[in-house]
Amino acid sequence: MEIICSKSNNNVKFVRSLNEKKFRMKNNAFYLEGIKVVNEILDKEKAIDIKFIAYSKSILLTSNGGKEILERIESIENIKILEFDENIFKYVTDTVTPQGILIVLEIPKYDLESELKSNNNNILILDKVQDLGNIGTIIRSCNAFDIETVLCISGTADVYSPKALRSTMGGILNTKVIYLNDINELQKLKEYGYNIVTTSLNTNNTLSILDINKRYAFVMGNEANGVSDEVANLSDMLIKIPMSDKIESLNVGVATSIVLYEQYKNKNI
Repeated sequence: MEIICSKSNNNVKFVRSLNEKKFRMKNNAFYLEGIKVVNEILDKEKAIDIKFIAYSKSILLTSNGGKEILERIESIENIKILEFDENIFKYVTDTVTPQGILIVLEIPKYDLESELKSNNNNILILDKVQDLGNIGTIIRSCNAFDIETVLCISGTADVYSPKALRSTMGGILNTKVIYLNDINELQKLKEYGYNIVTTSLNTNNTLSILDINKRYAFVMGNEANGVSDEVANLSDMLIKIPMSDKIESLNVGVATSIVLYEQYKNKNI
């Protein structure tokens, strides 16, 4: 296999372009880095649209598990495999210490109505959440507490950015993300029996009022401004997390984890 050493190579330019949202949207593609996540994808290969795998042999051989995955990908016949020079691999990614392997995937598309029909679990709604690290943490918490579907209101940061994806620790593979073009699409949730619950400081209701037999769509808001009035007005109820008066609010990633955990605990423990 020829080792790609040029920054002008089309595959190199393609991967590097995926660091920017406009090119991810244009090409409907993103990439995930790391030995663990690539192994996980290969284990469920038929369920995921893989465009190609790129690796650097010299980096892989210095990474834990690198030799094993190198042997694995060298035996693959039905997936495009590219070998990058070490400097080229470091050039295309924005990771400080890459493990030497990445996989380019198609961004999956999900239909809102179909998901609402088939999903029996609670769902999560993000209202203009901006911090990529927070989004990654939230996706991991969704995995932990049985939330498969996340709806993102326009203005929410891109979950497929490399920083957010690293924070999900592979959790994006188990999450259906749908970006809403129109806030009024939230009305469909009520048609399918979901109760829209918004976190707010302007209520005396706590998590204890939630019914384990109902389906909820939990709304979490922007780091600085919280949930918008427009979304709050569509809600069926407001709730807040009881806490000490020593602090006014929680980080949105932490708050989401608490809300999802409480409902999961009540249903499963």
